[in-house]
Amino acid sequence: MRFKLLILYHFIRFRLNRKYLRSEIGLAYLRERRKRKWRKHLKRSAFYQDLAESDLSDFPLMDKASFMEHFDAINSVGISREEAFAIALKSEESRDFSSEINGVTVGLSSGTSGNKGIFLASLKERAVWVAAVLDRVIGFSLRKRKVAFFLRSNSNLYESVGSSLLSFSYFDIKADMKQNLEKLVVLNPHILVGQPSVLLAVSEYYRDMGINSGFEKVISVAEVLEEDVAQRLEQVFKAKTEQVYQCTEGFLAHTCEHRNLHFNEDWLHIEKKYLDEENKRFHPVITDYLRSSQPIIRYELNDIIQEGETCNCGLKSTVIRKIEGRSDDVFVLRNRRGEPVIIYPDFVRRAVITASDDITNYVVTLIGSNELSLYIETGKGRVRDDYELASTSLHALFESFDVDGLSINEQKAFVLESGAKFKRVRNLCQT
Repeated sequence: MRFKLLILYHFIRFRLNRKYLRSEIGLAYLRERRKRKWRKHLKRSAFYQDLAESDLSDFPLMDKASFMEHFDAINSVGISREEAFAIALKSEESRDFSSEINGVTVGLSSGTSGNKGIFLASLKERAVWVAAVLDRVIGFSLRKRKVAFFLRSNSNLYESVGSSLLSFSYFDIKADMKQNLEKLVVLNPHILVGQPSVLLAVSEYYRDMGINSGFEKVISVAEVLEEDVAQRLEQVFKAKTEQVYQCTEGFLAHTCEHRNLHFNEDWLHIEKKYLDEENKRFHPVITDYLRSSQPIIRYELNDIIQEGETCNCGLKSTVIRKIEGRSDDVFVLRNRRGEPVIIYPDFVRRAVITASDDITNYVVTLIGSNELSLYIETGKGRVRDDYELASTSLHALFESFDVDGLSINEQKAFVLESGAKFKRVRNLCQT
């Protein structure tokens, strides 16, 4: 009961604060207000206590490696990395994600980079997270609604906040998918949540079985939602598809009424580490003023963000035009003069999807300094023809960057490991 009351309290606060989201001054006011409370909590972190009153620029820049290295000193709840890993791994193996340490939830994240990370969340932080998701993703309604989550792990947050108006059902994507789909049809939820690769599998099942979904909203999480995938989902489900940008480091962005993705800058401070001369792509360096048990301060994410134009919805927070992928998946090749050339995943995607309208799915993998593999799925059965078109288009792309000598090999099959994140552009040649 206490948890639900906390959620209600913070949900009401989010609703009352909405008036501040439509001006830059209002956003700054909310951040500053939260920042003052945040500084008090920093004094409980051995790593940050001496910086508690310093300017943000004085704090060290962090990434996953340094964050995990200083895990024990950073968190303010006295949990060691060893005991956190032990309980998180046990939860993964048992598929029981209800374990806590002194009231603090511990979760494991592999991330798209494959490096394991640990996140902590207190009761209050879990309540704030749920309230934010209810406010900006699920939405409020006086009608009874059912929500189905297809996720790798379940922190038991969802079922615990169920009420007479809102019920949550968790579907483990590591479980038998056919059984999951049969249960989903029986449940007939109003809202479907999952990563794009899983949502596509659901849509194909509904299409093949001739089932008309009753989904009012489909929400994409965990993986990059590409435009063609969103269109395919909407064609089958006849419901709008929204995207949530969330990771171990927090709830970062939500989709507005105009279907643009906005950073939650009323509690996040976003620094932009630009990656190109045109200042179109950046790594977000985030500071979260709502996290205290495990402070997230000047944490550089490996995601490549394309910034969008100001949105007509009225929100003044930064618009994300596209989450392009991870820097790990940027192709770094050599041109004819031996100079390094950076080719971002978006260039590779466009080369493939513009090669043929029949291509429905693909995977491009850099497996050596001068070798690619290309997997193609097509809706009309002419895989070989579309492979040749996509291969030619990729060669033209690399030629435009003055790169030659790359061989492209056809990959006959692609099997996604259960529970893994799907990526269309992958770099396995990390030099």
